[in-house]
Amino acid sequence: MGYWLGEPYWNKGIATTAVNIITDFAFGELAFKRIYAGVFEYNLASMKVLEKNGFVKEGICRKAVLKNDKFWDEHLYAKLKQEL
Repeated sequence: MGYWLGEPYWNKGIATTAVNIITDFAFGELAFKRIYAGVFEYNLASMKVLEKNGFVKEGICRKAVLKNDKFWDEHLYAKLKQEL
């Protein structure tokens, strides 16, 4: 999963709500069993969004992403569908 939100809309719960809605849709309507997302090491807010939605950090890929001529760690998060 990937998402982006313009800075004027930060800290309003929009990303957290959107991730919740998409996750519910993917597990319910699309029958996904697993959803994952990668987050740049400096994006702590995005990590919090995922954690609030029950995503678990599975690992860190060190210096895995090149952005603006610099290598960054990528934190990998995932959530599994809860079977009843």
